[in-house]
Amino acid sequence: MTDFLITTERLILRPVAASDAEAIAALADNYKVAVMLARLPYPYSIEHAHQFIDWVKGQPEGHTIFVLCLRDEARTFIGVCSYERRDGEHPELGYWLGEPYWGKGYMSEAVKAVIAHAFTVARHERLLSGCRLQNLASRRVLEKAGFEHSGQHEIDSLVLKAKVPGHRFVLTRERWESLAR
Repeated sequence: MTDFLITTERLILRPVAASDAEAIAALADNYKVAVMLARLPYPYSIEHAHQFIDWVKGQPEGHTIFVLCLRDEARTFIGVCSYERRDGEHPELGYWLGEPYWGKGYMSEAVKAVIAHAFTVARHERLLSGCRLQNLASRRVLEKAGFEHSGQHEIDSLVLKAKVPGHRFVLTRERWESLAR
């Protein structure tokens, strides 16, 4: 579970709070967002948001989940970025952003900060990630952050109730360090 704060030029990455439920529900209740993700239900209700918050609070060490907020006066919630161990040895980077905030570079900024956290604070050696084949924006975020394409695979889609084709990506600590020089 995440218990600290990261700030970037335009964002604050912080732990999820019970008070985030309405903002999470408002942005996650969007088919365009949900259809690109594996585990986000649609329609997305306030009850789903409360379940997500409870789930985050119950996660073991090694699951690091940040809510993304603008560094404006209201600290406006815009999305989520995390790395979690799911099925294997290496954690998987995942994220989603509310549609009003697409195309502004926020997710690239957040992903770079979360990757730095994963490699410097959590001391991971490798991060995995993936996206649906047609999610070109997500692919660009991963590639700009230094991830390398490692093949195709199937992604579960809760919204479509099916497996859908996707890209798989990997970023090693060694590559990340070499890009940071």
